[in-house]
Amino acid sequence: MSEKYSTEQLVQRFEDQRAIKNLMGKYANLVILNREGEIFDKFWSKNEADLYLGFNDGAYKGREAVSSYYDAEVERTTLVGKLLQKKFPEQLGSLNDEELYGIGPFKVRPLACPVIEVAGDGKSAKGLWHCQGAYNNVESAGPVAYWTWGYFAVDFVKEGEDWKIFHLLYVNDVDSYCGQSWGKPLKIYPDLPEFAPLKDFKYPKYTQEKVVRELYSPVRPLELAPRIPEPYDTFSETFTYAI
Repeated sequence: MSEKYSTEQLVQRFEDQRAIKNLMGKYANLVILNREGEIFDKFWSKNEADLYLGFNDGAYKGREAVSSYYDAEVERTTLVGKLLQKKFPEQLGSLNDEELYGIGPFKVRPLACPVIEVAGDGKSAKGLWHCQGAYNNVESAGPVAYWTWGYFAVDFVKEGEDWKIFHLLYVNDVDSYCGQSWGKPLKIYPDLPEFAPLKDFKYPKYTQEKVVRELYSPVRPLELAPRIPEPYDTFSETFTYAI
C-alpha cells in the first residue's frame, strides 16, 4: 500500500472513508427523525442521471423516480400525524402542522460492520453495512412494531469535495412483526377504521419490479450478503449495486 500511495494520498483516502461513514450516519439519523424529505437533496448525487434506489422487491431508477420515493415518505408521515391527531385530540389537538410532523413512526437503522473501498482514482467508492434494526410504524391496523435485519449497499461518487450517493440498495433478510416468528409468514393484524386512509396509501410504482432478495424462511435457499466491496481503480472496472 505504501508503495502505491504517497503519505498525502493515504491521508486523503482515510479522510474519504471518514466522510463516507459520516454521510451514512447522517442518513440513518434523518430516518430516525422522520426527516426523509431532506435526504435526497442532502446526500444524493446532483450530477448523475442514472440514480438507483433498490429494495427487496423492486427499485426506483432515475432522478425523478428516486426523488418521488422520498416525497412519498413525507406525504405518508404527514398523513400519519393527522390521523394520530384526530385519534388523540387531547394530547395532539393543539399542535400545528410543523409540530405534528414526525409523530408516530420511529425507525431505527443502526449501521454496523462497514466495509468501504475508495477507488484508486479517488472519484468513486463502495460501501456495505449490516443493519440490525427495529421500527414502530403506523399502519391501517394502527401502531405496529417490526424487527429488521439486512444490508445497506451503496455506490458513491465524489462531486467537488463532497461524497454523494449514486446507487443505494437496502435489502432485508428479516422484516417481521415483533412478537411473531420471523421465520414464518406474518399474521396480519385487522384494520382499524380510524387508520383506514393508510390502507389506500401507495408508494410510487417501482420502475423496476424484481425480487432482489427473498426474506428469510426455513426453506429459503442460502442467500449470501450483497457483494463485499473489493479494491478497484475506476468505477468502470468494478461491479455496481444497481441491480
